[in-house]
Amino acid sequence: MEYSRIAQLELPVSKIGLGCWAFGGDSWWGPQNDHDSLEVLDQALKSEITLIDTAPVYGRGRSETIIGNFLRKRKVREKVILATKLGLAWEGPNILHDLSEKRMRQELDASRRRLCTDYFDIYQVHWPDPNIPIGETAQVMHEFYQKGIIKAVGVSNYSVDQMEEFMKYCPVHSLQPQYSMFVRDIEHETVPFCVRHNIAIFAYAPLYSGLLTGKFFLNGEKIPDDTNRKMKRKDLEEPLFSVNRAILQECKEIACGYGKSLTQLVINWTSHQEGISSVLVGSRSRTQICENAAGAGWEISESDQAKIDTLLRQRQEKIKSLR
Repeated sequence: MEYSRIAQLELPVSKIGLGCWAFGGDSWWGPQNDHDSLEVLDQALKSEITLIDTAPVYGRGRSETIIGNFLRKRKVREKVILATKLGLAWEGPNILHDLSEKRMRQELDASRRRLCTDYFDIYQVHWPDPNIPIGETAQVMHEFYQKGIIKAVGVSNYSVDQMEEFMKYCPVHSLQPQYSMFVRDIEHETVPFCVRHNIAIFAYAPLYSGLLTGKFFLNGEKIPDDTNRKMKRKDLEEPLFSVNRAILQECKEIACGYGKSLTQLVINWTSHQEGISSVLVGSRSRTQICENAAGAGWEISESDQAKIDTLLRQRQEKIKSLR
């Protein structure tokens, strides 16, 4: 495993972190067996992964509860960097924003109970709440930080302007944005800003909801009927399907040159891009976490980096021509 350092944390941050949304077993990812989730956590520790990321909205607290019970029973809380979030809440079948001060304090206490811990290594605002001024959210987070309840303050899905406003009231130590070979918007403005301000970037969806593993394009696997994959329908249908398949086939050939899978190449490429401290990869089984962890510990050559960059640029050009 490879690691990054964040000044506020004693433990080094593994370049591959474990994203635990699927543990919730909700409609976003489909059913998940708790036994499988526990096996993933066990293997994550064996693979020397230190960063575990969750949120109360994942399965209405189920993901946090599974992780909390595991850490308590195994007595390994001090061996992991535990990151969770606040600011989203279920109301029936819908997810709503709620960063009111009252709700923030309720979420903090509820997450601590579920995760069986007095503190969080990283506590993150999941999304900005359009109904609450960013300064108000930041002031409450700063209070949590000053009291030592959280070691590092994070935000997720924030723009540069939103981070600048937040930082008037509270430091920002990490940002969690979506980033992958197919979603690279943050490279233009966000990454340079975070590098300048020493803000760690934890990239989520590095496998683009599993599409970058190639299993739907190259292996012919059936596309799951869950919310995440429904949101990627354009990429999974013609004319983009053929474009994506061709790109991933060439990337797979590059991966084979290293004796690695396409998944491992994608994870490695993403984790070594400028400003990326860790990539948060979801895993639903011991087999998946083993494969994902092997995305670290090796390097892609400069010539192959150039090939991948060319392939991704060609994809963007083809997509533009199809619009």
